[in-house]
Amino acid sequence: MKPKTLLLASLLAIPLTTQANDLLRFYTLAVKNDAGIRAAGFARDAALEAYPQARATLLPQITGSYDRVFNDSDIKVSYTDPTTGLVVPISSKNDGVDQSLSVTLTQPLFNLESYYRLKEADQQVALALLSYQASEQNLLLRVAESYFGTLAASDGLRSATAEKDALARQLELAKQNVEVGISSLTDTEETEARYDLSVATELEAQQSYTAALESLEEITREPLEDINQRPVRVVPLPGTAEKKPLATLPEDLQLPVPQPASAEQWVARAKLGNLDVMSSRIGFTAADQQMKAAQSRHLPTVSGTLNYTDSRSEAGALPTQLKGPSAGIRVSLPLFAGGATQSVVRQARATKEQRLAEFDGAERQVERSVRTAYQAVLLGAARVKALRQAQTSSRSALIAVETGLEIGTRAASDVLNAQQQRYAAERNYAQARYDYLLATLRLKALAGQLGLGDLEAVDRLLVN
Repeated sequence: MKPKTLLLASLLAIPLTTQANDLLRFYTLAVKNDAGIRAAGFARDAALEAYPQARATLLPQITGSYDRVFNDSDIKVSYTDPTTGLVVPISSKNDGVDQSLSVTLTQPLFNLESYYRLKEADQQVALALLSYQASEQNLLLRVAESYFGTLAASDGLRSATAEKDALARQLELAKQNVEVGISSLTDTEETEARYDLSVATELEAQQSYTAALESLEEITREPLEDINQRPVRVVPLPGTAEKKPLATLPEDLQLPVPQPASAEQWVARAKLGNLDVMSSRIGFTAADQQMKAAQSRHLPTVSGTLNYTDSRSEAGALPTQLKGPSAGIRVSLPLFAGGATQSVVRQARATKEQRLAEFDGAERQVERSVRTAYQAVLLGAARVKALRQAQTSSRSALIAVETGLEIGTRAASDVLNAQQQRYAAERNYAQARYDYLLATLRLKALAGQLGLGDLEAVDRLLVN
């Protein structure tokens, strides 16, 4: 053959696979459509307003007022004339307009409680940002779990269908062998029982696959295509979205190994970067500021005022007019509030101790969870390796048993057992790979290092 012909033949022999970018596509849709992440975003925006509200108590306050009063009244008074002893009545008309314009500027000069409230609000803003970051990590995990859950359900359905079809062929062959007297009726009945069970298993797999698709669509609201259908292009009707197939992992995939390869290093990272631990630490700091603010209620507050008044009155005997600025300083010292201030201080101190205990508990729980997650990664890698070998061995064993049945050294039940073992090994191997990838993502999430780049790395493993 010519070199060009050889090159063309070798290219045709290579499977045509392309990078899918499916995880990123679904994550992008989830960011726009998932109700949980949208609610977390609005909760973050609402919590961010705590800081400007607390800061406002330390900034100037300006108030203005305007009054306009119309007077139409009669004044009647009487007095006794000392010379005559007679009561002399006097009446007058009180008509006119009273109007007053006042603008007051108040600037807090010393208010330690408001200062500590501002510090507390600053911690609340940081806590809100961490909470939203945790929601983003949770969304990354939920998308990956739903996606690989759908792939696992698809593998289970495909394996159940293949096993049912194989048993159907085996049952047909057993019936033919009974007719010619090669095998017994017992073998046929056993095969038929296995076939009936496989039909039920396929129905359960179909239900699991449908539920997995609905779970993924709940996050993204994206119309999906059945993974098991043949790659036939269907022209969508006008006004409908074209369904896209899900990408899968290649058969000979080399799974990534998370770094560092030490449980202690992962624990150290988690104590510094775990979002729950950081939130507990910030919650303790906020409680400390809250206690200081409560203690500051015993202290005086000082504020300066600047007022401008323009008022005039036409009612009364003589018209009056007041116009001009005034300034002053106000000092307020709380003396006794019925014991409420002491109660608030005790409450804040107890809350601070509660936050400290929660921080200690969060550190302990994260340390245990990280060690468990790291062991899950190590065991997952070993499990993938063992199940891959088991899949290869089960396929070889099935061929050997089928050959033994043909030459009369093995029974039909041996073939049924070998088939069941083969399909179980394939399902377990596929599930083990999905579990391993999810275990690596969960480990990074516990360390507070899970981001979009990690989803991109997993997405590059998928092919159409």
